[in-house]
Amino acid sequence: MILHLPPHIEQRLRLLKDKGGASVVIRLYQHKDYPALAEMYRCFEPKEWSQGLPPRLDHKREEWLRYVVERAINLLAIMEEKVVGHAALFEIEHARSYEYLIFVHQDYQDRGIGTALSQAMRDLAQEMEWRKIWLTVGAINLKAIHVYEKVGFCIVGPRDIECVMTLTLKEDNEGQ
Repeated sequence: MILHLPPHIEQRLRLLKDKGGASVVIRLYQHKDYPALAEMYRCFEPKEWSQGLPPRLDHKREEWLRYVVERAINLLAIMEEKVVGHAALFEIEHARSYEYLIFVHQDYQDRGIGTALSQAMRDLAQEMEWRKIWLTVGAINLKAIHVYEKVGFCIVGPRDIECVMTLTLKEDNEGQ
């Protein structure tokens, strides 16, 4: 199932500067972006870092990436005419819960790109009046946890090998 966004959201993009002052564009994925996105993941290291993603084997990575771009809302971070970051939201429970994933190419980490992508995705979800975003992150991935907390995610449940983090966007008042 593919979610369709209103035209005013589909055409939105953010222009900003990273921590070093370089220009970054954050915008929705378009089909023409596939080769550049695939190239980012081809060069991404370490492979299989987070829950086995991105897949190490070329054909598995291709299969996974096709699934992501066909089934999720996708945002890209573009610098120097290259895709350097990718975030996606998958609808899990209709209009209630969305799973979040994000990857920033290793050469572009620690520059504020993950935070900017996460803020843009949060803002998009709020505008769409979605209720909750959640993700799973390795408990040792303290940099990622810090980024998610800056954007408003909170850890729920125990911190084990992985933690679940949620971002409540709209209280669920049904049944009251």
